[in-house]
Amino acid sequence: MIELLGLNHKSAPIEVREKFVFCEEDIKRFVPMLKEKGILGAVILSTCNRTEIYVEFDRSKHNFSFDLFEETLLDYRKVDKNLRSHFYRKSHDEVVRHLFHVVSGLDSMALGEYQIVGQVKDAFNISDKHNLLSPLLNRLFNKAFEAGKKVRTDTCISKGAVSISYAAVDLASKKLSNLESQKVLLIGAGQTSELTLQNLITKGCDKFTIVNRTYENAVEIAAKYKAKAVDICMLEDLMLVNNIVISSTASKKALITKEMVEKAMKLRNNEPLFFVDLSVPRNIAHDVAEIENVFVYDVDDLSNMVDDTLEMRRGEICAAEAIIEELVIDFGNWVHSRNLIPTIQTIQNYFQDIHKTEIENLMSLNLVDYSKASRYGEQITCKLIHKMITNVKSFTDNGRKMENIHLVNQLFNQN
Repeated sequence: MIELLGLNHKSAPIEVREKFVFCEEDIKRFVPMLKEKGILGAVILSTCNRTEIYVEFDRSKHNFSFDLFEETLLDYRKVDKNLRSHFYRKSHDEVVRHLFHVVSGLDSMALGEYQIVGQVKDAFNISDKHNLLSPLLNRLFNKAFEAGKKVRTDTCISKGAVSISYAAVDLASKKLSNLESQKVLLIGAGQTSELTLQNLITKGCDKFTIVNRTYENAVEIAAKYKAKAVDICMLEDLMLVNNIVISSTASKKALITKEMVEKAMKLRNNEPLFFVDLSVPRNIAHDVAEIENVFVYDVDDLSNMVDDTLEMRRGEICAAEAIIEELVIDFGNWVHSRNLIPTIQTIQNYFQDIHKTEIENLMSLNLVDYSKASRYGEQITCKLIHKMITNVKSFTDNGRKMENIHLVNQLFNQN
């Protein structure tokens, strides 16, 4: 059984999503809690736009349920139980289809964007690193990466696609007529910050300052782009000389508060200050936007910017979904065929035991050459096994009809 509990930019606003962000340490603590309740493995995908928890469990051995799943998560986060209304639940093929859509960029705020592939790989690698994967989830995610690659290769879904970082820069260029002459402060030194910096350069910007909690990481990126790296302790002073601040970090608390910005605005003589917060949880306190001449935009505010590029790629959705549907069916066939493994092994053992017994009887009579009789018996046994397995696959719809599998097992005295 594969199941998914999640929420994303479609089902929950940012103030809800930021309550369910998982870092690697969170995953290490939370997944063992689920394992105690019966799951076999889990992968937790947590980005600015979504938190999705993929699990596998054996229903025949454990009484695991979505309600228990939700309760465990809500208790872990110590949040209002009414927030469950923002979650979506998916099971079996729905999970496979959804994950394939996610990795292909079909479920992203920016249709077709590629950054999600790296984010899913990071989530997968964390589970793999800490032995939180199950064999079925391992195969599922590897097939999802194959699906995403095929969709992007065989369609134009990613052509002209924009990322959230691109949308942030585009928004800045529309709000500030002289973007190329502005000084920009980037908070964070991860992939999103680097993509944002690259997009700013294409707009003609060349005055960058980078701060990060790990100063060495800021220095590394700054060196690549001829930017300036400054210790994060100088954050308040930097707001005096930079008109644009773009934040993208994994901090769980606000790095910029209303009090900090109010002080800066007095020293700036109330000159406008433009913030773009690409982080979830948000790095910029929500009440900062209340300050006069301060403009704050978060990832949800960027959705309209992203939608403007959607039409050129909308026609590729049907082609992408057709590819995904075929791959979902293939994965489903493989999953259900695993139900037949014990039955097939039973059939093989049954006929091989008969072959062994009959050959031994012949040998006791000294009537035939053992090696010739054994080879001949093996040929007959293999033909019988092959025919029986073919019929069993048809009879059980390739492992989907569990009641028919039970009937076959009973024929061979198996429970």
